[in-house]
Amino acid sequence: MDMKVVTLGRISKADIENAIGNRIEKDSILCADGHVSYKGFAKDNQLSLVVLRADLKQYVKNGIYHIQTVNSLHNRVKKWIDSTFWGVSTKYLQNYLNWYRVQQAVKSSLRPTEEVVKYTTLDLLSLTRYRTIGEKYQTLKATHL
Repeated sequence: MDMKVVTLGRISKADIENAIGNRIEKDSILCADGHVSYKGFAKDNQLSLVVLRADLKQYVKNGIYHIQTVNSLHNRVKKWIDSTFWGVSTKYLQNYLNWYRVQQAVKSSLRPTEEVVKYTTLDLLSLTRYRTIGEKYQTLKATHL
C-alpha cells in the first residue's frame, strides 16, 4: 500500500499526474468523484472515467465501479489519527501516513521488530526526506495559499 500526501487543499490535474500518472496504463478505467481535475487527467491520459457523486447518492455504477475502497481506507486512517493523537499538524501528515502504513504491514507479523527494520531499510532516503519536511511544507503551503 502506497500512501502519499499529494497536496493540501484542492487537487489539480498536475497533482494527480505526479501522484499516479506513471502507474495507470492507457485505456484503463478511472473511478473518481466529479472533480474537474480527474476529468482533465483522464482525457490527457486516454482513460475512461466513471464519475461517482456521493451528493447524488451514486456509490456504485453498473454494479462494479465504485470508490468505496479508497473511502474506506480514508476513514480507517482518519479514525486512527483521531484516536492516536490529540492534535495533528499537516506539516507531519506524511509521517502519520508512513506510521500507519508500517503499523498495518506489521500488525499480523510474528516478528514485528524485524518487519519494521525491513520497512525502514527499504528506503534509505527516508532520513533525508524527514530532515527536509519543514522546507517542503513551507513550499507546499506557499503554492496553495
